[in-house]
Amino acid sequence: MEYIKIAQVPDAVLHKKGNTVKGVLHLTTHHLIFTLPQVETAPRGSQELWLCYPMIERVTFTKGSALLYAPDKDESFQLTKGANLRIICRDYTFLAFDFTDVKQCNDVFESLLKLTCVNSLENLYAFLYSPVKIEAPLNGWKIYEPLKEFERQGLKLNSPDSSSEHPGDKMWRMSNINETYRVCTSYPSVIVTPASISNSVLHHASKFRSKGRMPALTYYHKYNGCSIIRCSQPLVGLKQNRSLQDEKLLLEITRTNEASSVLIVDARPVANAIAQTALGAGSEIVEYYPNAKKVFLNIDNIHVIRDSLNKVTEALKNTDISMEPPNQDLLIKSGWLKLIYTVLTGLDMIVKSLHLNKQHLLLHCSDGWDRTSQLAALAQLLLDPYYRTLEGIMVLIEKDWLSFGHRFNERSGHLQSETKFVDNSEYSSTNQAQHAIKQVTSHFRHRKHVKYTSPIFHQFLDCIYQLLKQNPTIFEFNERFLRRLLYHLYSCQYGTFLYDSELERRQAKVSEKTRSVWDYFLARKSQFVNPDYKRLDEVVYPDLSKISFWYELFGRTDEELNGFLNESSASSGNIDTSIYYESQTKNETAEMGIKLQETQTLLSQVELKE
Repeated sequence: MEYIKIAQVPDAVLHKKGNTVKGVLHLTTHHLIFTLPQVETAPRGSQELWLCYPMIERVTFTKGSALLYAPDKDESFQLTKGANLRIICRDYTFLAFDFTDVKQCNDVFESLLKLTCVNSLENLYAFLYSPVKIEAPLNGWKIYEPLKEFERQGLKLNSPDSSSEHPGDKMWRMSNINETYRVCTSYPSVIVTPASISNSVLHHASKFRSKGRMPALTYYHKYNGCSIIRCSQPLVGLKQNRSLQDEKLLLEITRTNEASSVLIVDARPVANAIAQTALGAGSEIVEYYPNAKKVFLNIDNIHVIRDSLNKVTEALKNTDISMEPPNQDLLIKSGWLKLIYTVLTGLDMIVKSLHLNKQHLLLHCSDGWDRTSQLAALAQLLLDPYYRTLEGIMVLIEKDWLSFGHRFNERSGHLQSETKFVDNSEYSSTNQAQHAIKQVTSHFRHRKHVKYTSPIFHQFLDCIYQLLKQNPTIFEFNERFLRRLLYHLYSCQYGTFLYDSELERRQAKVSEKTRSVWDYFLARKSQFVNPDYKRLDEVVYPDLSKISFWYELFGRTDEELNGFLNESSASSGNIDTSIYYESQTKNETAEMGIKLQETQTLLSQVELKE
């Protein structure tokens, strides 16, 4: 409570979706609460707005009313008096608060900064949260059991300590090589590998992959015996290094069925992969891998994804004070739908290669925990109807995102950054505010730069949204499930998404000290079930001609966010976004070809110097 300079403001004014209302603003240890005047006929709780601090994405402190920035503001109002805070939330809720007293506004601003920018994950609400009655008997931490899940896929597994020299009729085994996380700190404690591969081979193969993330099975397609294998980029480098153990591992994967071929899928743009060669990494030299082919998917990195979504937010930034339609030109220029299109295009190729062409797939990007997690999980959604159930999607996220080490804390920025608090007020105590910021900054010097945050999991959920809209009856979960899941990614009310790896979660004892996010959904299952659900056992493919903004997430109408697509539909008779995005992609590919030639020239010069 020492961080709270002011606990209550009795006459604050809230602006939300163009509506204005006066009420009482409260600051507690973990929540901002805005209370409306009591109305006897109103349902209990309906007169309150709760905001947990980790949901805050940006706060701007400015003199005058927030309505000064409204495009349709009424000049007759005294809008220059007092001060305001405009808050952008990570679930795309946009709020603004007007204060008659500038000092009160300043005190709220400084309090929010200190309450939001905490210096330890253990200070987050998840470690204090006490479950409501309907959640108490549940235990979502046990929803994913690796052995049970891989056997459900159709695998007959040898035990972790079985001899690889005598595999019998079982082509795969569960290895305990990473039981203590010494081989790979970001991998699960058990991995599935060909039964003919020893732990010694695995150990040597791990040294050839970035961060030790060796090829490991994540999905077995029982219809043809093909598999999805995930890993990180190989450490090829300028000297064109190779690993006999890595090559042996991929060869044995092809021998687990009659497919006998593997498609190496590098999710990155070609130029990015080649540039990594200068840093000691790179992409596979295909001639070293028998019966292997390689493709690049041209999916952009975390920085491009973050910048693109920031542009979407910029187009919507006045949603607090006005409900005028967003700037569709800015939405188009954000490139967000093109990024979704690129992922789904790669996904389409992956699913067809495995199911129709009967190829094993080796998926990786750079470190194998961002784009790799997206592609592996999305492919399984289309290949296996189990993952399209409410339970199945939870198991899938536990397996391919959590156990395989997507860096949820780093990408989500749960500890927040003081740079997201912007003081434009020129208030007389500005020096005090700057001093407060410096004090907070000193606690954050050990943390990585905010540039490593990126909405990778958000993009994954957006891709599922596209698939759900295209196939409205084959998913047991509904669109609201996706929205609430994104909300709880950032809310820090549950421990599931707080850490970067299985190892970190075990060290922090999150399953003992916090609740699982799946408790929330399982306790309210009826709210998240699709009433039109009909199980479809067939493999599904994405429709690249139907991609649109997730308007429900952004709190807008379909027409407001997808109007330019609807206009295209009216003129052509149908919406075919693939034409629009293919043209953009071709232009970028041409530019990439020029950059690729420049990169190759640079690398050849480096090799000559060596």
